[in-house]
Amino acid sequence: MVRSSFRLALSLTLILALAAAAFSIYGALPARSAVGYVVVVDLAHGESPKGLDILAKTLYDGEVYVLLSSEKDLAKLDPVARSLISGYLIGTLDKMTTPDGKTVTLTSLLTDLLIIPQPTKEFTAEEIQAIKSYLETRGRALWIAGDSDYPPGETSIAIVNKILEALGSNLALDYASVEDPVSNAQAPYRVVALVKPPQSLSFLGFGAEKILMHGPGVVAYRDLATGSWSAIKPDNVPQGISVIVWSSPNGKIVENTAPPRGLLGQAYNAGDTGSFPMVAAQMIKNATIIVSSESPIGDYQPGITAQYYGIMLDGPRFVRNIVLWATGYMGELKYVASTEKKMRDLETSLSNAMSMIKDLDTKISQLSGQLSSQANQLGSRINDVSNKVSSLESRVNSLSSDLSNSVNNLDSKISGSLNMIYAALGLAVIGLIAGAIALIRSR
Repeated sequence: MVRSSFRLALSLTLILALAAAAFSIYGALPARSAVGYVVVVDLAHGESPKGLDILAKTLYDGEVYVLLSSEKDLAKLDPVARSLISGYLIGTLDKMTTPDGKTVTLTSLLTDLLIIPQPTKEFTAEEIQAIKSYLETRGRALWIAGDSDYPPGETSIAIVNKILEALGSNLALDYASVEDPVSNAQAPYRVVALVKPPQSLSFLGFGAEKILMHGPGVVAYRDLATGSWSAIKPDNVPQGISVIVWSSPNGKIVENTAPPRGLLGQAYNAGDTGSFPMVAAQMIKNATIIVSSESPIGDYQPGITAQYYGIMLDGPRFVRNIVLWATGYMGELKYVASTEKKMRDLETSLSNAMSMIKDLDTKISQLSGQLSSQANQLGSRINDVSNKVSSLESRVNSLSSDLSNSVNNLDSKISGSLNMIYAALGLAVIGLIAGAIALIRSR
């Protein structure tokens, strides 16, 4: 009895394990709760699965589903990649089914990011509408990658631009190539591009400085109203556009498929030099459109590469950063973004404090100047008064001297007069005495 119960329990365990495995292999059902952020990779339009295993390992906290055009394409997947992905889907973006025949959509899968890595087969109008409906309904993100004009790259460029135009994006891939004679992996076309996002997206550079762009094209700006194209430059990025990856300042525009075999660049000309946009993003309503001129996976050598020709690169970290941001999950970037915001706030506070100090210094200088001017004026007035006092003292001294002389003269005159008076009085007295004596004798 115990043995049979044990067998029953073991059988139930195996059944549950197989069911879980089948769920993982066959993909998600329409009504479900996602365990992690959901990424769907389109491999149904001629894209290469190269680097898919690295992508799945890099996005360890998410769910990665792959869209294949048929069951036969499953055999093209590397066994390691097949074991790492969360599941696969069959069909086209407007008609996706799980291997057991259940119909799903990008929205029902709770897709957070759709990656279209360098397509070489056209998308139907229905598929493009499915992408548009997903972005409008789900409001998440699309990462679409193209190629340079190196054959057959212009096919991919045209496909990507058609989708972007239908979505109302101003981003486009130009019909040209970028090479870099300095920042490269031992060949100018193996461009080692620089992760230099704007300050608002600086966290995308967390642990990521350089990535491989193997034979890249170049991102341009397209005015959908007029059809005109314009180059995007570091000092002139159009409003609403965020360039995340640039070539080094030594970048150079090259035409690999000039007429009559191909098209000329619409915004860039062969021979142009400088920093050129490799990866850019644009917000359209509540959805994010990311465009790259080379692919994160697939291609001859994908952007997710960590090392190439002895050059250490940050491909895995960069791709993870883009996915975490685009899906809204953020993960460890939350801490990075929070820390950078605090640093920016601190820098702003310091800048404001320095500005206040500068203003105070200016006011102090102005006040010092005013005080100095007033002191000079007061000193001038004091000098005037001092001069006047000196002049007055001189006049007083002169008057005093004159007065003293006058007094002395007067004193002399008075003394003379007194002497005469005294003499007269003396004579008078003598006369009186003589008169008295004479009078007495006469008697």
